[in-house]
Amino acid sequence: MACARCGGLIVKEPVYDREGSSQVILMDRCLQCGHTEDPVSVRNHAQISQSPHGKAKVRRAPKHPYPPIQLTTKGIE
Repeated sequence: MACARCGGLIVKEPVYDREGSSQVILMDRCLQCGHTEDPVSVRNHAQISQSPHGKAKVRRAPKHPYPPIQLTTKGIE
């Protein structure tokens, strides 16, 4: 298997699920760049890329309660 970031070799690496937990999960890790992916993150990325309307969500800038200050150079000489 090849890494999506660098094209390097991907290996399965056993890691503990949480600190203090005895459950071990297998993560994919690239030997070249160190990029890691676990099954949960892969599933979450797949769900994000498939929105109900067939396109990704668009983030909008927040609306501020006051309009931006307009700076002018009138009267300054």
